Amino acid sequence: MARAFAVPSVITIVALLAAACGGTPARPAPAPVAPSIAIVGATLWDGTGRAPVPNAVTVVRHDRILCAGAAGECLIPAGARIIAAQGRYLIPGLIDSHVHLLFITRGSAGEELGLDLRDLLAQGITTVRDMGTDPAGLLSRVRSLQAAPRVHAMQLVAGRRFFFNGFRGTATARGTIYRQPPALAMQQLGWKPVQFDSDGDADTLVAEARQAGAMGLKLYAQLDSGSVRRLTEAAHRAGMPVWGHAWVQPASVMEQVLAGQNGVVHAAGLAGELFTVEERATLVRDGDLQAATAAVATVGAALDPRVLAALDSMARRGTMLEPTLDAVRHSVATYDAKLRHKASVQEEYVRSASRFGMEVTRQAIRRGVRISAGSDHVSYGLAGERATLFGELRLLVDSAGLSPTAALLAATRDAARAIGGQPGGQVGTIQAGRYADLVLLAKNPLEDIANLEYVDLVMVGGKLWRPGQLRSGIAMR
Repeated sequence: MARAFAVPSVITIVALLAAACGGTPARPAPAPVAPSIAIVGATLWDGTGRAPVPNAVTVVRHDRILCAGAAGECLIPAGARIIAAQGRYLIPGLIDSHVHLLFITRGSAGEELGLDLRDLLAQGITTVRDMGTDPAGLLSRVRSLQAAPRVHAMQLVAGRRFFFNGFRGTATARGTIYRQPPALAMQQLGWKPVQFDSDGDADTLVAEARQAGAMGLKLYAQLDSGSVRRLTEAAHRAGMPVWGHAWVQPASVMEQVLAGQNGVVHAAGLAGELFTVEERATLVRDGDLQAATAAVATVGAALDPRVLAALDSMARRGTMLEPTLDAVRHSVATYDAKLRHKASVQEEYVRSASRFGMEVTRQAIRRGVRISAGSDHVSYGLAGERATLFGELRLLVDSAGLSPTAALLAATRDAARAIGGQPGGQVGTIQAGRYADLVLLAKNPLEDIANLEYVDLVMVGGKLWRPGQLRSGIAMR
């Protein structure tokens, strides 16, 4: 009968060989210590609400912050790379909580997406939230890029009439125009809006959105208050935030707030509070919403008790607002640059929305509504015609009444709250354990918000970039 032999382990063999040679057993080599980076000497504004810390030390290892505070609070690890930052200002990476990145033209997104994301990163924007897209398609494209902010995608949801409203005529200054259903135009851009019927299964929709890579829902149009409530409750059960247009047509801001939504976008959309439920339900055709807004949205209308009641409810319940003022400003500038022409319904809407939306934002700030700095930036077209986070912040400070510090919070800590969930909990402030997303500035943004343009270094996930490196294309090599 064959005898069974025990097979000695590798460790036993190594020990026997070492003993035969008269040596001690070999010990495994220690794991290499991860390299650290220490930013030393800058004035630290960490976004938590504490006062700026002069001559601070911020230590990063891998993609996380180890320590951030006064020189005596943080030990610099041996062998750390030192970045001398005396005379400069260190802030959390900026967050634009409202962008649109994916635009398919002639079957391709071309190079615009990668170029735009590198430029956003060069501006110190280390996180963006896409508020209307194909989540799976966008995120797969972003993963292939070497230099980009963190990108989070929301699933756009709309009611049946957004998908099937027929090819009806819309009267304009240039005659009657026949347009396709709005959802079809979105799909041609490469976006994938999802239809929700009043008797649909909200939990199934939420599960499918999560499977596609979405981290939340954006409610867009043609949803009544009951649908808004069901979608919001289903998303919250899954730990996902819900945002909506300030006028989800027919659901108003007040109805969205009462349904428990996390936030609303576009200050001009509060014009919906000036109409009854029955009136809002009739605004189905393309252009109806714009025409209705142009007819009622004045500066004085922003002080209407119904508008102010909606803002007060937002403040009480913690519902956030993204005014998106800079996008409207760019639209007004485009019309201003035209030669003499007959104003269209769209132009009248844009001009009314600009005045009304700015006053609504002022009232929201005075009433304590928390603001998130979403710009409504797009990654396609001429760069000079796109809304920017810088433009949004300057309007919030110069025209809407925020201090530079409050505006910075709207683009860091509060924008992270707007994103919500686990992703939002990892960014927005400079604290131990959070992602090492940082911006080093040559000038003090707390004195002048325009100083955000003086970016010296950007760090995202512990990786350092210089603006010129990103814009020159070196980041692609």
